[in-house]
Amino acid sequence: MKPQAKIKTLKSIKIGFDIAIILLSLFFLFFITLVYFDLSTTYTKSSLNTILAKVVPNQLSSTNDFVVYSSKKNIHVSSYIESYNVIIDMKSDDVKNVPIIYKIIFLLGLNLNLFFLIFVLYQGRNILKSIINGIKGKTDIIKHYIFNRKNIRRFQYIAYGFIAMPLIELVIYLSDSYFFGRYFNIEGFSLKPAIEFSSISWDYVFVGLLFISLIEIIRRGITIQEENDLTV
Repeated sequence: MKPQAKIKTLKSIKIGFDIAIILLSLFFLFFITLVYFDLSTTYTKSSLNTILAKVVPNQLSSTNDFVVYSSKKNIHVSSYIESYNVIIDMKSDDVKNVPIIYKIIFLLGLNLNLFFLIFVLYQGRNILKSIINGIKGKTDIIKHYIFNRKNIRRFQYIAYGFIAMPLIELVIYLSDSYFFGRYFNIEGFSLKPAIEFSSISWDYVFVGLLFISLIEIIRRGITIQEENDLTV
């Protein structure tokens, strides 16, 4: 592929990154505004609004909770309800009884998750910009505009961003679990967070660790190559 064609392709990808960053940044500012007004409402009207939760029976029913019919003959179907998704609407006449710390952790956690996603895209955008500038400068050695020290640091930031996102989800999960156990009780049922522990995006942690490992290999390779160049 010719340099000009490479530049056009990379610029198109970079524009896609820029658009995604702008849109996500607007959403981020919008959510921050919602957090401000939501917390203001909590103090002025003593309201926590609504939260999502999952209700799980302590013992599954031995009988059918609803009937499932099969279009095939001689097929017998049994069924039971494993959990319910519920919406809890909380209000309090006493501000002291409002668990405001939970509210802050939950809302800020959601916004931090979005922030780290924007951060990862921003670092990717800067890497693309570096590559484009390197091709324009007609650099012959690929490592000079892809695997230079600035981009290595950006790849590290991307790895840290990937690792941070599921950790924030874990904090939200633990906060929900403590909050539900502390303030609510349903006889015969367990109240759990709407997002299960297994639903947390743990894959991002492995992606981040893989990035760190590859980056370290590339960084050491660059160091060795630079030492060889100085020796020669």
